[in-house]
Amino acid sequence: MFKNIMVLGGYTYGTQIISFLSSIILSRLLLPSEYGFIALVTVFTGFISQFSDAGLSFIIVRSDYQRLFQSSIHYLAIFIGTCLSVLIILLAYPISLFYKDPALFLPTIIMSSSFILRSFIIVPYGMLAKQLKFNILGLIEMIATIVEILLMIILAYLKFSYWALIIPTIIGNLVRIGIFYYHTRLKLKFMKLKYLVLGFRQSKSIIGNLTGFNILNYWARNSDNLIVGKIFGTQSLGIYDRAYKILNLVLGVMTGLFGKVLYPSLKDHASKGGNINEEYLNTLGVVSLLNFPISVLLICFPEPLVRILWSDAWIQVASLLPYIGILIMTQTLNSTTGNIFILYGKEKALMLLGIPTNILIIGSIAFGAMFSMIDILRVYSIVFVGIVIPCVLYWGFKKAFGFDMKTILKFWVPKLTLSLFIIISIWMDTWYLTIGLLCVYLIHLILAQRKDIYNTFMFVKNKLTQ
Repeated sequence: MFKNIMVLGGYTYGTQIISFLSSIILSRLLLPSEYGFIALVTVFTGFISQFSDAGLSFIIVRSDYQRLFQSSIHYLAIFIGTCLSVLIILLAYPISLFYKDPALFLPTIIMSSSFILRSFIIVPYGMLAKQLKFNILGLIEMIATIVEILLMIILAYLKFSYWALIIPTIIGNLVRIGIFYYHTRLKLKFMKLKYLVLGFRQSKSIIGNLTGFNILNYWARNSDNLIVGKIFGTQSLGIYDRAYKILNLVLGVMTGLFGKVLYPSLKDHASKGGNINEEYLNTLGVVSLLNFPISVLLICFPEPLVRILWSDAWIQVASLLPYIGILIMTQTLNSTTGNIFILYGKEKALMLLGIPTNILIIGSIAFGAMFSMIDILRVYSIVFVGIVIPCVLYWGFKKAFGFDMKTILKFWVPKLTLSLFIIISIWMDTWYLTIGLLCVYLIHLILAQRKDIYNTFMFVKNKLTQ
């Protein structure tokens, strides 16, 4: 798994670095209000997208059926994508009415095409992941992202406004489709309806449970965008969305990377009689080590970071970044648990756990919005670290995964306790206390993962000396 992470990680980190650097250019070509304009639409399109995959790529990895089954799931994915695209078109006018902005109508319709385009790559992605061809997956995403970024910069320079964020995404999806089909040789051909029905029957359990969880999880992660846009306006939403994109960037790099490799690798490991829980906990330890430098940068140097990357026009983002940093420490670990629920066939438990935890998150966001934009992140971070994760530990790690309580407490209690104290120190603006707590956190990570650090060092050393 480590070898696969190194392969996919090279592409993923390269892709994300390119994306991050492009934001430096785009933030000088586009205004916060233009980013906020697109964020208004993506609140709804992002919600509908929770229905698009619905676990179909996981089914391809988990199932031992071959080409006929894969083709039936492929048609099912395209059918779902088409229905979702039509739904967004029908919602375009109500969305423009909700925000009292007629200019949202046409962009919403154009953005609906992404559901059809994305549906064509769900099964090809699952096929390559099942074969552990992570080098190809990484290369595809890098090529498509570079195409998107170049087009965004060109269109933004030519004063296309928010269209510079919409049109390149469509072209990038077309690039992905072409390369995926080239590598999988998956062909579109006539298929009897009974095979489509059979594919749905085989996958309806994971579709229903995972879709239910994704819906709850989506609104838990995006209700803040909806509230900020509605209460504070597009300018504030542009500022808030810029800060939140840092969290999504790290989630995409860390959990996106580890999640893509984790599920198929652990399935292969389990089929050979390996210990899933032990490997998973080691993976979480590595993720926590990799997250720490990013969190420190956001917590300790928010203002210089904003000025260097996005200019003084975005300086309001700086007050939000420390809380994003602390969320990175914990949310990136928690977000990988979905893969383990699915691996154990516990999709229903995942959905049921998502009901109370996501209600708590949405409630914390609504409560914080009663005071200010920064209070949204303050209350959200405390509730997430202090209540949501303990719920996941008990009903997920202990009940669903079978971890013993001693192992859970040893790994999680120091991280959660220190994280809560760091949140409070940031809130109270006690700089020296925050630095001291971060130092203690680093010492804990080094001691807890010293074996993984040594093994990684020896692995790299052996590779370099070969």
